Amino acid sequence: MKPSHLFLLRRVLSSTLLAAFALSSGCARFEPARARREQTESFTNRLARLAKIELAKPLSLDDCIGIAMTNNYEIRKVDLDRELYRIGKNVAFTAFLPNVAASAGYSAYSKIPQNSEKEFDTIGVDIGMPIFMPSTWFLYAAARHGYASAGIAAHYVRQGIVLQTSINYFNVLVQQDTVAALESQWTAARETAERVQGLADEGFIIQWEADQALLAVDTRRAELNRARRRMAVLRGELLQGMGLSPAADITLSGEAHGAERPEGSVEDLVLKALEIHPELAMADRQVVIQDHRVRQAFTAFLPTISLFSSGEWTGNDLAAHAENWVSGFQGAWTLFDGLANVARYKAAKVERRKTQIERENTFLSIMVGVVAAEAAVRDAAEGARVRRRAYDVAAAKWADYDARAREGLLPLSEALDARAVMDLAQVALVQSRYQERIAIATLELAMGLTLVPEQAHEQKAEPPHE
Repeated sequence: MKPSHLFLLRRVLSSTLLAAFALSSGCARFEPARARREQTESFTNRLARLAKIELAKPLSLDDCIGIAMTNNYEIRKVDLDRELYRIGKNVAFTAFLPNVAASAGYSAYSKIPQNSEKEFDTIGVDIGMPIFMPSTWFLYAAARHGYASAGIAAHYVRQGIVLQTSINYFNVLVQQDTVAALESQWTAARETAERVQGLADEGFIIQWEADQALLAVDTRRAELNRARRRMAVLRGELLQGMGLSPAADITLSGEAHGAERPEGSVEDLVLKALEIHPELAMADRQVVIQDHRVRQAFTAFLPTISLFSSGEWTGNDLAAHAENWVSGFQGAWTLFDGLANVARYKAAKVERRKTQIERENTFLSIMVGVVAAEAAVRDAAEGARVRRRAYDVAAAKWADYDARAREGLLPLSEALDARAVMDLAQVALVQSRYQERIAIATLELAMGLTLVPEQAHEQKAEPPHE
């Protein structure tokens, strides 16, 4: 063997041994506690840097959606899934390409046999090319549709994140208004309690009426504290959906694009959803994939033909031929494998029927989903009007009872009861403020109409990595 070949072989062996030693020593040095601390520190520092950039100003709804499109973990995960499908499609395509394998060997003798070289090398090359192998066609076709389905799934996940971000955004706004209303109610309750306690001290009212006013103060304070804690939770959910730390400080501007109910009757909305809904598009792809798998199972009954060529070179001068080439066609046909191919073909047909049934069930689910979402829009609109009317009535009643109680024409307890009813009506009105907007956004997702920002598709900027 040539000295250069021998040197290269030694280098390869040395590198392999060093790599194996490095891997084994690395596993031995792994310290779980230290690794956890380092990962936690790295992750929290990255979140802090990201929050400093993204939360530097009050955010509108569009700002929050844009951040979520870049940082949301579900979106990042589904993009990786789509990349895996793309790689799988490319792997399936390689079945159409020739296979080339090379081998090399080196032989050395400690004792020189009679009429033989002491050392020599051998090199071999094998080339194979499928000519008739139908299963590869259907395998690649199924992989292509799987990749397309993954793209549809990625878009549908983005639509869901748009809806969830919108819901979280409006929930935070509602909770902010609720906290502001409860703060106002608490302040008013304290002022009333101080006035009522003064009247009780002077003997104008009974002490239990003053205690009722103090109870109203404690009740409003407890509700206020509970609302503040709830607001922290809702802010954390919004930040988590945006891929940021739930503990970060966030300020919302309250700006949100307008939303109107899609035009048309319920039947029109259902038909529109059946035309464009991503879930149905994915279901269609799954049926086509199963069709190809049935065809692929059928190819087990067909022969396969391929072209092959192999060559071998040797440095042994005593060999009859230093160079040998063999080429030809090769065919294979499975005549009987215990009826396993028949069973696989039947199973593939059953799987296809199962996928078709799942698609039909998806049809029904989307139809009832649109009907329910459209009903929720109407319920939200009517509920908001009723709650507005209830608050107006409760406010007018309290104003009347309070004025009459101050003049001694009505027991103070009734005025306090009227105040409690008005406070509850005010909180209910605040909480219904964005319910119609949320219901419309839910209807849009049920129909597959949710708009996704274009920058989410372009992916101009990669999210920061750990």
